[in-house]
Amino acid sequence: MFAKLPVSGHTDTMTTRRERLRAATFEEIKTAALSQIAEVGGSSLSLRGVAREIGMSPAGLYRYYDGRDELLTDLIADAYKDLATAVESAIDEGGDSPHDRFAAGMRAYRRWALEQPNRFLLIFGTPIPGYEAPDDGPTVEGNRRMGEAFFSVGVDAWRRGQMPPVALGRPTTEGERNLAADIDPEMPPEFIPVMLGTWAHFHGLVTLEVLNQFRWLYGDDSEVLFESEIERLLSGLGVSG
Repeated sequence: MFAKLPVSGHTDTMTTRRERLRAATFEEIKTAALSQIAEVGGSSLSLRGVAREIGMSPAGLYRYYDGRDELLTDLIADAYKDLATAVESAIDEGGDSPHDRFAAGMRAYRRWALEQPNRFLLIFGTPIPGYEAPDDGPTVEGNRRMGEAFFSVGVDAWRRGQMPPVALGRPTTEGERNLAADIDPEMPPEFIPVMLGTWAHFHGLVTLEVLNQFRWLYGDDSEVLFESEIERLLSGLGVSG
């Protein structure tokens, strides 16, 4: 009889509360997983160990994740999204000139990587044996969003005439021509490898810094190298301040 009594408003509150508790548990699981990855690496991530860390039974954990790969996918997608958000926000606040917007995005990229090296290496480090990201899944979308943050600055600068053509020194490939045409039929295909090479250069610098490969020369002051390379890269793009 009591089950049939109206509970207007109460059900919505309880549902919301359940959703909040479930979301909090997801975050607790991911925090424990990231802690484990920091200690033993992504290839040794263990759902049993994560469950033990948060005081949950392994069977209980499977109510949230079907297995290790689903948890890894969630962690990788989150990292891409957080990095993309940091870069996008910095670019939006970077001023009006392409030089300042590019530079702001690069600095945000480096800052995020140095503050969260384990998450950075989770998405850009050694591939985890046995793990394959889902085709067109959240990790792919996160990667695409991060790349588009930088490309959008270049595309906007090119459309405004603020980024002159850069000589490539070789014929463009079919893939480069197709991508340029997809973005804008009038875009010079050389734009694609020039932008990609610029990202690869500063990404490589950040990765080496995260791995402490500059410490022998710069100690804790490798920012001086990064800042000079930003200026050199942007000068090469023709967007010097």
